[in-house]
Amino acid sequence: MKQSLKILCCTFLMVALLDVLVGQVLGWAARNDKAGSLVQYFEYGRSVPGKLAQWQAGPDIRGNLFETAWRETDVSASKAEFDDESADLGPVIRSYGMSFVNRILRQAVELDPNQTWDSHAGPNAPPNYTYAMFEDDRENRRAGDVVVLGILSSRVPAMAALSNRSWSFEQPAPFTYPVYIPEGGELTRIDPIVTSAAQERGLAQDPKIARAWRDQQRTHDAFYSWRTHGATWLDRSPFMRLVRRSAMSSHLNETETDIIQANSYPYREALHIMIESFAATVRLDDQRPVVMLVQSREQADVDLLALAKPILDANNIPYFATAEHFDPRQQSGFLADGHYQPTIDRAFGEQFLKLIAK
Repeated sequence: MKQSLKILCCTFLMVALLDVLVGQVLGWAARNDKAGSLVQYFEYGRSVPGKLAQWQAGPDIRGNLFETAWRETDVSASKAEFDDESADLGPVIRSYGMSFVNRILRQAVELDPNQTWDSHAGPNAPPNYTYAMFEDDRENRRAGDVVVLGILSSRVPAMAALSNRSWSFEQPAPFTYPVYIPEGGELTRIDPIVTSAAQERGLAQDPKIARAWRDQQRTHDAFYSWRTHGATWLDRSPFMRLVRRSAMSSHLNETETDIIQANSYPYREALHIMIESFAATVRLDDQRPVVMLVQSREQADVDLLALAKPILDANNIPYFATAEHFDPRQQSGFLADGHYQPTIDRAFGEQFLKLIAK
């Protein structure tokens, strides 16, 4: 028994020493800009607060998303650009979406250089981000504009989140957005406490606001979990980072499945109201609405066209659905990062131009 205990203790000690040694090597590699794929692999398991702290400390770190897509910043820049626009510019395509929407509209503008395009997008932005940006940017549109609301199928579950940080563990962009709760045919908007990069940085100096923000995430963000945000001291251990990454993966998958299958968040009703409200607001402002439904390659995703078409048809709302022009089950149509092939995007852009020309 004593011999077994000694072997166990020695084994534990050797593993701990190896863990410390690996941590020192990885730290040296990161500090000397020698962060190859192996270093990055271990970094993926760092807690969300740990990643955000690194991004704050190192603005030039590759893949840093700390300053990206904050709505306050975007709307402020949009107002400045709008004020500089000539009133004689003519109709502008104002889009609210993500990279998928941008790639399609970039091709459309290349095909027809006479089009003017104003983009508002966040990385992997869910529908509640795009809809909130559309609402917040209302004063920076004029009559005659074509207004595009982008919806990405793979991000529908994130409608139950307040920030990418809670569901995008490996790239937890901290920008925030409201959660919309459907009640009596209308949407109740729950705005996040933190709305800017400056406020995010200030949390370290304001424990009261930091605590209120954590409480809000626990209450209103279905993806928020101690597995991704807690026990930041474990980040010192490369081995525990791997453990966290595994635990995080199962948590996020379970949460997504629960939202889609059990409908723990009423995303169907919320999306229907968003689409109706979007079109009504745009038409009230004498603009032209287009709902862009982007079906990604994940086969378990929500079928956006099946979900949205009844409400689109009932309200005679123009829409562009990628699934009507390319079968998302054909994996050859996608790049390794999940985006459509450029040739497919170009075909989408051409079809979009035909739609708005009608």
